[in-house]
Amino acid sequence: MASSAATAPVLPSLALRTSAASTISLLDEEDDAVKLFALNQLNELVNVFWPEIADAISKIEILFEDSAFKHRELAALVASKVYFHLAEYDDALMFALGAGQLFEPAFNSSEYIETMVSKAIDKYIQLRTSPDSPEIDPRLEDVVQRMFAVCHADGEFKQALGVALESQRLDVIEQTVLKCPAQQELLSYLMEASLSLVSSLEFRNKVLNLLIKLYENLSEPDYLACAICYFHLNDAIHAASLIQSLLSKDDYHILLAYQIAFDLEANATQEFLLNVIATLPPPTSTSTTIPLASLSVTSPADPNAMETDEQTPLVQPAASATPASPLVVTTGAITPLDQIHKILSGTLSIKLHLDFLYRTNRTDLLILKQTRVALENRSAVFHSAITVANSFMNAGTTSDEFLRQNLEWLAKATNWTKFTATAGLGVIHKGHISRGKAVLAPYLPRNGITGSPYSEGGSLFALGLIHANHGNEVVEYLTAALKNTDNEVIQHGACLGLGVAGMASGNEGTYEELKNVLFTDSAIAGEAAGLAMGLVNIGTANGKVIEEMLQYAHETQHEKIIRGLAIGISLIMYAKEEAADGLIEQLCADKDPILRYSGIYTVAMAYSGTSNNKAIARLLHVAVSDVSDDVRRAAVTALGFVLLRAPTQVPRVVQLLSESFNPHVRYGACLALGIACAGTAMSEALELLDPLTKDSVDFVRQGALMAMAMVLVQHNEASAGGKAVVATTPPAPATAKTATEKEQAAAKNEKDSPAKKDEKQDTAPAAGATTPATATPVKEEPAESNNWVEIVRKRFETIIKDKYEESMAIFGAVLGQGILDAGGRNVTISLRGPAGISARMSAVVGTLDFVFTPVLNRLQEWLSLLNFGTGIHSLTFSHWRSHQPDSLIPKIELVSNARPSLFAYPPETKLPETKEVEKVATAVLSTTAKANARKKKEDSSMEVEEKKTEDAAVVSPTEADSDKKKRKKEPTFEVIENMTRVVPAQLKFIKFKENSRYVPVKKTLTGGIVLLHDKHPELPVELVAVSTLGKLRLHR
Repeated sequence: MASSAATAPVLPSLALRTSAASTISLLDEEDDAVKLFALNQLNELVNVFWPEIADAISKIEILFEDSAFKHRELAALVASKVYFHLAEYDDALMFALGAGQLFEPAFNSSEYIETMVSKAIDKYIQLRTSPDSPEIDPRLEDVVQRMFAVCHADGEFKQALGVALESQRLDVIEQTVLKCPAQQELLSYLMEASLSLVSSLEFRNKVLNLLIKLYENLSEPDYLACAICYFHLNDAIHAASLIQSLLSKDDYHILLAYQIAFDLEANATQEFLLNVIATLPPPTSTSTTIPLASLSVTSPADPNAMETDEQTPLVQPAASATPASPLVVTTGAITPLDQIHKILSGTLSIKLHLDFLYRTNRTDLLILKQTRVALENRSAVFHSAITVANSFMNAGTTSDEFLRQNLEWLAKATNWTKFTATAGLGVIHKGHISRGKAVLAPYLPRNGITGSPYSEGGSLFALGLIHANHGNEVVEYLTAALKNTDNEVIQHGACLGLGVAGMASGNEGTYEELKNVLFTDSAIAGEAAGLAMGLVNIGTANGKVIEEMLQYAHETQHEKIIRGLAIGISLIMYAKEEAADGLIEQLCADKDPILRYSGIYTVAMAYSGTSNNKAIARLLHVAVSDVSDDVRRAAVTALGFVLLRAPTQVPRVVQLLSESFNPHVRYGACLALGIACAGTAMSEALELLDPLTKDSVDFVRQGALMAMAMVLVQHNEASAGGKAVVATTPPAPATAKTATEKEQAAAKNEKDSPAKKDEKQDTAPAAGATTPATATPVKEEPAESNNWVEIVRKRFETIIKDKYEESMAIFGAVLGQGILDAGGRNVTISLRGPAGISARMSAVVGTLDFVFTPVLNRLQEWLSLLNFGTGIHSLTFSHWRSHQPDSLIPKIELVSNARPSLFAYPPETKLPETKEVEKVATAVLSTTAKANARKKKEDSSMEVEEKKTEDAAVVSPTEADSDKKKRKKEPTFEVIENMTRVVPAQLKFIKFKENSRYVPVKKTLTGGIVLLHDKHPELPVELVAVSTLGKLRLHR
C-alpha cells in the first residue's frame, strides 16, 4: 500500500476553496489514509461548507459505525460539528461523546465547544437528578469530569461548584474546596448557593453536613458557620455540643460561644432553642428571677384617664419613663454556662433591644395627630386604623404617649375596635416580658369581675404578642384563661395569644386545648383556634395534626373556621419544600376554593425563600387559570414569599399581572412586591406600584399604598432615589407670524391682560362704591417633588384629607404611615435573614397572617399579628451592640464610609406655614385717582431701582457666610458610636477604626448583637449607660 504522503491529493488552501465537493468525494475511496486525509480537511472546512457536508453526513456516519476504521473518533467529531450547525444538538452531543479525547472541553473556546459542553452538563444534571436513577453513559461522565479538571486548572472554582451542586456530586464539591487557595471565601459561596440553588432538601442536608466537616478542617475553624449549618439541619444536639466544647476553651472561644448563642436566639425556632437548652448541662449557679410585676402595687387610676364600659382605663398612667427590668437574685458564682442559658432564653437580647428602641425612639407624633384630626368625626373604621398605625410607629418602644394625649378620642373605641386598641398595647410593649402582665393587668380577665369581653380578649392577644416566641412563662396562664371562659370573643383573643406565644413550640397540650375550642364550632373562636393550631405546629409537618384539621375543615359549615384552618395547615408545612408536595396536590385539587388557596399558601410556606422554579410555575399557572378570585390573589401574593431572596426578579415576574383586568390579581401583585422588596427602595417595584395607588378599585389602592410603605421603610429622601422622569416631546419651534396674526395676538393679550380685567372689575360696582378686601390665610403649596419618599408621604396625606376618598384606600394610607415609621423609625421589614439564613421564620409567618385577610378593616386583630411578624420580632433591627469581658456595652467609635445624609433619620414633620394676603387698596372709580396711582407707581419703581443698585454694591457679612455654608461640601464619611442605628444598606460601609482596641468575633457584620474581643483587657473601660439593664459578665 502506498504511503499517505504519496496517495493524498494536493488541494488548494481554505482561503481559495469555493466548494468541499472534491474533499467529500475522497470519502468513497477504499484507502483509509485517504479517508483520514478527507476527514481532517472536512474538520477544517465544516464551519464554512457545512451545508455541502450535510448532504454526505451518511458517509461520515458509516465511517464512525465501522469498527474496523481506526479513525472513528475523527469521523464522530466531524459529524458532531455538522449536526451542531444544523441545530440538531442531541445528535451533535451523541457524536461529540463518540469523538473521545478529540472533543476537548475548554474555556473561551469556539462556539461549538461551549455549546456542546453546556449540553453535556445539562444532560448529565438531568440524569443525575432523575428519580428513576438511569444509567449514565461513561463517555458523558468522562466529558463532565474533564470539564471539572479544566475549571480547577483555570481557577474557575465557583463554576465547578455550581455544576457539582446541580449534579449532586459531593465528591467534586469537596475536591473543589480543597484545591481552592481561598477556601473561606469559597465556603461562604457554597453556603449561599446550597440554600438558594439546591432544590432537593435531602441533598442540601448532605451539603450542610459536608460544610460542617470542611469548616472544622480549616486552619482557623469557623464555628459560627458550623452553628448556622446545625440550625438548618435542625440538629439541636450537635449545636449544644459545639457550644459546650467552646466553653471549655480560652476567652476568645467563650466569646464565640456567646455569639453563637445570640445568633441562634435571634433566628432559631422556640422548639430548637428549648432542645438546645435541654441538651446543655443545667446552670451551675442558683438564680431566682422575680418579675417586678409581682412586686408592683396597683396605683390609683388617673382621674383624666378614659374609662371603658367596665370602668377600666385603656391606658394606665405612666409610673416611670424607663422600662423596668426583673429583679434577679443570684447566689454563687456565675459561670459562662449560666450566661449561655440566659442568652438562649432571650432575656438578655430582649433587654438590649428594648433599651435601644427606647433610647433612640424618633416617632413623629405630629403625623398621628394630623391624621386623627383629619379623620376625627368620620367612620369608626379609621379609629382602628389610627390605633394600629400608632402601635406600628411605637412598636417595641414602650411609649404610649399618643394614647395618653388622646384619651377622650380613645374612649370612642367599641367592640372590635376596642379589641384592636387593647391588642395594640402588646405591639407597643413587644418584648417587655418582665412587665407584660403588669401593663395589661387592668384589662386581663379577673375572677369575680365582669368586664368588656373585647378588652379582655384583646389583652390576652396582647400578652401573647409581648411574649412572642418566648412564651414559656405565659402559656400556662393563657391556657387557664382559655379554659375558664365560654365567651367566644375572649376565646378568640386567648387562642391568638396562645398561638403567638407558643409559636413553633410543638406543644401537644396547647394543641389539644385549641382543638377543644375548635370543636365547639363557634365561628369567631374557631377561626382563631384553627390559626393558632398551625402557629403552635409551625414546620413540624405533623401528619396527624394536618389530617384532623383538614377533616374538620370539610365537616364545618362556618367559612370563618375553614379560613383559619386553611392558614393553619399551610403553616405546619413551613420550609418542608418537596415534602409538602403531596399535601399541596391534595389541597389544590379540592372543590372548596378556601382549601385551594390553603394549598397555594402551603406552596408559599413550604418554598419560602427558595426561588424554586417548580413552585413559581405552579403559582403562575393558578394565577391565570383558577376560577376563584381568592385563589388567584393568593397565588400572585405567594410569589413574593417564594422569591423573597431574589427581590430583583419580582417586578419582572409580576409586571403583566399588575396590569390584569382582575382587581384581585392586581392586589396580589401589590402585596408580592411589598413582601419581597420590603426595605429595598427598589425603583422598579415603586414604578409598578405608583399607578396602582390611583387604581379604580379601592382595595387595590389600599394594597398599593401599604406595599409602597413596605418598600420604602427606613429610607429617607437621599437613599430612596427619585421617580423616573418620562421624556416629553419638545415644543415645536415658533414660526413667523403674519401681520394679521400679530394684530390678533396683541388684541387678545390686551383683552386678557390683568390691567384690563381690573378695569372691567372696577366698572362693575356702582359709582362711589368700595370693595374692602379681607386678609385670609393661604397655605403655601410646595413644589412637586420627584423623590419617592416625599411623593409617598404627600400621597398618604392627600388621601387621608380627601373627604370623598374610599374608606379602604384611607385605611391603607393610615397603615402605610405607621409602617413607614415603624418602631420609632428604628426597625425595618425584612423577611430575608442575615448571611446563611434563608428566611426569618416569624417574619414570614407574621406576613402571611397579615395578607390572609384582604379586606383589612374586617378583622383588625390580624394587623397586630402583622406587627409581630414583620414589624418587630422578625425585623432586621438596624443597630448592633457589643460586649467585652467584665462589662456590658463599651463605648466605641466606628466609621461609616458613606455620606451622613444617606442614612440619616427622616426630618420631623412641621406644621404647614401660612401667610396672609396683603389687603388690596379700595377700588375707587375715578380717572383722576387712577392717574395719581399710575404716577405714584412710576415714582416708587425709580426708588426701587436706586435701592437695588445700592444693595448690589454692598454685601452683608451674614449673606457671605450663608453662601459659604451652601457651598460647603458634605463629608464622605461619619463616625458613629455604639448603640446607634445602622440600616441594612449601611452595613457594608461600616468599618472598625484601624488599630482599634476591640475586634469583632464575626468576620462579616450582619447587624444585631456583635461580641467584641478586647485586645487590652488590662486597660479601664468606658461603658455606655443602659437603662436599668442587668450586667452581662463575660468570664475569661
